Amino acid sequence: MQLVDSLERADLSLTFAGTGAGHPERLTRGLEAGEVRLISRGEDGDAALALTPENPQDARELGAALAKLARELKAETVKVTATDHAAALASAALAAGWQDRRYKGGDEQPAALQLQVDGLDAAAAAHLRGVAAGVTFARELVSAPANHLNPATMAREAQTLSSHGVEVEVWDGPTIEARGMGLLAAVAAGSAAGPRLIRLTLPAQGAATRIIALVGKGITFDTGGYSLKTGAGMYGMKNDMGGAGAVLGAMRALAELRGRIPKGTEIRAYVAAAENMVGPHAMRPGDVYRAANGKTVEVTNTDAEGRLVLADALAVACDEGATELVDLATLTGVKVAALGNDIAALFCSDATLAARLKAGAEAAGELVWELPLHGAYLKSYRKNTIADLKNSDMVPAGGSIKAALFLQQFVTRPWAHLDIAGNAAKEDVATGWGVGTLVEYVLAGEA
Repeated sequence: MQLVDSLERADLSLTFAGTGAGHPERLTRGLEAGEVRLISRGEDGDAALALTPENPQDARELGAALAKLARELKAETVKVTATDHAAALASAALAAGWQDRRYKGGDEQPAALQLQVDGLDAAAAAHLRGVAAGVTFARELVSAPANHLNPATMAREAQTLSSHGVEVEVWDGPTIEARGMGLLAAVAAGSAAGPRLIRLTLPAQGAATRIIALVGKGITFDTGGYSLKTGAGMYGMKNDMGGAGAVLGAMRALAELRGRIPKGTEIRAYVAAAENMVGPHAMRPGDVYRAANGKTVEVTNTDAEGRLVLADALAVACDEGATELVDLATLTGVKVAALGNDIAALFCSDATLAARLKAGAEAAGELVWELPLHGAYLKSYRKNTIADLKNSDMVPAGGSIKAALFLQQFVTRPWAHLDIAGNAAKEDVATGWGVGTLVEYVLAGEA
């Protein structure tokens, strides 16, 4: 689905109760907020009706319902009358209209559904198109099977962003080891593909006074390593690079919207990409590795690999001068137990940064809930180990908090961690979760 400015005619038109010529009561009886009702069909197009959305959430539900109805009717063009929440409706419709058909049989791809939503000014429409491009890029990455997307091919996909004005640099295994990133190298050691550190930059307008680092976990497939997952637990682990997808998608969107990035703000992205596989060189429980900041880590659980690759990327980002950092990762299963698939867990070392991220998430229609960085929980990561830290104490209770505390040991600047386990893909469909939050956060500037 793509947003267009005008349509000569529409296969499906949506109006709101009380607008235009009005509608008989029988057509609106029982109609609920967020619901779209088909009221007529004809050669000149179909007509649907909805209650006027009273808030952005109602509008988002309408947008998703409208996209579903358009698919069912095989509509190619959709027109929506004006509403105060046009942007939220259009954003949800664009997201719900996405389908990954790259791996379906047949050569012909269906034409993109054309969507016109009245009430959007040029700036709002440009913003929607930019974010939609980023979300689509993220979803295509997360949706790709692991035999199509590994660290090397992810790096090649990231390099396509250079055509949008993004500076892209890729570090391979030898460079990663030379930079002292022993944790990232260890996670990738069991894979023939090897690791990649994908570094992207959107330079500041004028002298850089603020450097935002967006850091993404890019585990393109996670077997669990020697701490092997179950068969059911392993299926779907192509999505374990959802954080990387969101970060790369955000860079795609911000490149489109770079004129709105506050002056003096440079945006950098760091994607730590690896496959967590079993092999003759794979890391083993009990092995000790040194991180980019010099700390040593004993691997007690090879399936707690995401925090290892993030730790190295965060340390490098700090070393290269980031003034604030936000990382995204499908990090812990217990996050899903705590908050489900709709709400991401936010951990943050700085109250102002946390407030900006919450505001960005609200503006994007993405839900976050802040959890505490309860320092006492880290004690179990320092007990009974020959290294500075263990990567897991093997106790699920408080696992999301402990993982965040582990990451905090590798940052020296204001930092936030978004655990998006369960958010990156729902019912096996990639969502692009996090792109909108990151874009809104960056564009809002400093508080």
